[in-house]
Amino acid sequence: MKKRIMLGWLSLALVLAMSSAPWTLNAADTAKPAIVLTAFGTSTAAFDTYQHFEQQVKKRFPGYEIRWAFTSHKVRGKVAQEKGQKLNDLPTTLRDLKAAGYTRVAVQSLHIVPGEEWEKKIVAESKKVPGLEVALGKPLLSSKEDQERTLKALARTFPKDLKNTAVVLVAHGSPITQGEEAYLAFDKLLRSQYPNIFLGTVSGKPTRQEALAAVQKSGANSVVLMPFMFVAGEHVAKDMLGDDPESWKSELLRQKAYRLEGVTNGLGYQEGIVNIFLDHLAQALKTL
Repeated sequence: MKKRIMLGWLSLALVLAMSSAPWTLNAADTAKPAIVLTAFGTSTAAFDTYQHFEQQVKKRFPGYEIRWAFTSHKVRGKVAQEKGQKLNDLPTTLRDLKAAGYTRVAVQSLHIVPGEEWEKKIVAESKKVPGLEVALGKPLLSSKEDQERTLKALARTFPKDLKNTAVVLVAHGSPITQGEEAYLAFDKLLRSQYPNIFLGTVSGKPTRQEALAAVQKSGANSVVLMPFMFVAGEHVAKDMLGDDPESWKSELLRQKAYRLEGVTNGLGYQEGIVNIFLDHLAQALKTL
């Protein structure tokens, strides 16, 4: 584990050094739009999910300048304090690209729903750099088609025995109506096709209590806890699978002596999910 964390943060340091390096670019370099990948962020070893996703972007869109931006002020502060590394927010990254000579940028959100982070940290902030044409690639669950594609991708990872096994998808949640409605719509779609698969959020709706009560009612003997988040960071390690009495795992085991399995990779490692994000990025690039 220590080796994995060290390698992850060495990779992070390299990404940050590259993204902030004072490159000298000529007109040919900047004629193509730049790509900015923007995520909530994490201070854990799950940061390697971002490196994995960047490699998929490079395969699909070779020759593009790729930069990163992170929307969580708390995560950026924690990384700076604990790791001594600087994570940029979106306005900083966009200003750096403009200073480097870029006039067009495609910003791809790696958020799950079009919630508060999307509206306040991406849509609003993307308009604050004059003279820069910015196109936005939408979050994962931004349309009915997205919802259906996401479920189809997830279904490949579901256990075969869904009669005796329940699956709980653990999401972050959204404090605003637009994001919450996207989660609720996906939950409705999920339940219409898979009676023993339930969605709950760390904060918001559908609630954790609703999801865990549904597991108990299902009569399942086994439970798979699966993150419905781009990275499997602190929420997964502590809230979902931690030994604290308040964790999802602990609450389930108080209900019944389930045979319990925890998935420790986020959605950023699932090919079908990655392709949805890449298609959103392709749509954004077409408008530039």
